[in-house]
Amino acid sequence: MPKAPVLNIIFPVLNEEKRLAAGIDKAAAFLLQEQIPCIITIVDNGSSDRTPEIAKHLCARYASLDSSKVDSAILESKLKVEYLRLEKRGVGLALRSAINHNATRKDQEPCAFIGYMDIDLSTDIKHIKEVYTALCASTQIIVGSRLLKGAKVIGRSLKREICSWGLNAILHAVLKVRFSDAMCGFKFYHASTAELLKSHCSDDDGWFYCAQMLIIAEHLGLSITEIPIQWADEATESKVKVLPLARTYLREIWRLRSRFKAEIQPRDKA
Repeated sequence: MPKAPVLNIIFPVLNEEKRLAAGIDKAAAFLLQEQIPCIITIVDNGSSDRTPEIAKHLCARYASLDSSKVDSAILESKLKVEYLRLEKRGVGLALRSAINHNATRKDQEPCAFIGYMDIDLSTDIKHIKEVYTALCASTQIIVGSRLLKGAKVIGRSLKREICSWGLNAILHAVLKVRFSDAMCGFKFYHASTAELLKSHCSDDDGWFYCAQMLIIAEHLGLSITEIPIQWADEATESKVKVLPLARTYLREIWRLRSRFKAEIQPRDKA
């Protein structure tokens, strides 16, 4: 009987000692319950608090699950938690490094699917089941959207809402993209597709890298499946500064527009 494909979930973190254990434990509990084979990769962008210590403890704890307390069928899902340490900040760097790490695994075959979400689980973890089912059914790219009909957004500030709508509108006008929510931190790929997109992306270390992968996917003619998600903004203050992020996005959108004209032929309009 063929083995079920393994999903690699990336959690980029920076000084997350207060939320790391809770986020990983909640995600792991769901994955074990749904028997989704998964490797959870904690990618640390140079934390200076107790994040490394907590991450290593989590890796050891999940490596020694007590078989007397866990159903054997669940153990076959082979949940694993691993830790990657980077000395430089940037979600884009974390994602790019994790894609490369998965492709070059020495202890086992690369995971078939890969993607990322936030450690605060702003996107309800229940959507992982929908993602895994779609990827197993040959969907190449599946991403969450807070702007589609059926999405539910809780606790999002007006400033963030306006920024999100505005930047997505600019993407539609300038780059002619069709997906609705470039900024949502919930994106998953077949691993081979992620590697292909990485080869076409510039080495942007910041948040825009995640949007860049989707933008390039569309211009290469790849199909993107969007799903409406339940999203709850974190109760604590986010590390993301909306206005500087918006300025970065605007700069990168225009840079990418110029690059497309020079390097990448637009998709067929048929």
